[in-house]
Amino acid sequence: MSETTGSKVPKTTAIPGFFVSTRSPRPVDHDLARRGIAHDAGAMTTPPDRPLTSPSALLDAWRFVDGGHGYSAPQLFVLVADRHDRVLPHVIQMYDEDMADAPDDTTLGHLMDRLAETLAQSAPGGSVAIMKARPGRSPAMTPADLRWCRALHRHLQRAPFSSKPLHFATDDGPRAVAPDELIDAA
Repeated sequence: MSETTGSKVPKTTAIPGFFVSTRSPRPVDHDLARRGIAHDAGAMTTPPDRPLTSPSALLDAWRFVDGGHGYSAPQLFVLVADRHDRVLPHVIQMYDEDMADAPDDTTLGHLMDRLAETLAQSAPGGSVAIMKARPGRSPAMTPADLRWCRALHRHLQRAPFSSKPLHFATDDGPRAVAPDELIDAA
């Protein structure tokens, strides 16, 4: 981990294979400015005003992060919540363009390690929420989306911290990943 901000949330986190921002993430869609739309999807000026204690509260938080403008590249978003399920005012945004087809177990292991460190430093006893996002309009998951979500789910199950239900988003918005989507077909 590198230096920290006043709220103890790391400014940068080294996770091989990802571009990571914990400050003011790059806009979700890099073409927005060209289209005349001003939007900084990841810069959370105010965290969601209610704890992440229900599926609807978590979906509302992801809708806030999503912003409704779509995605220009595959990416992951992470929200960190304290032990009372209040979201810390930072969104961790990671671009996974180099691993769009399938996640690497080593890289996901590094991600889980860094999230454990972040929770220990910034929100002991807290939890994380993760959303996988990609460009496209269909809410149906592609085989690559399924591989990503299943791999994330496996790593979150083994992680030394709590996590919220996994979410998935396309240009049409976020949704919870159904439990049956997380089961590998034999």
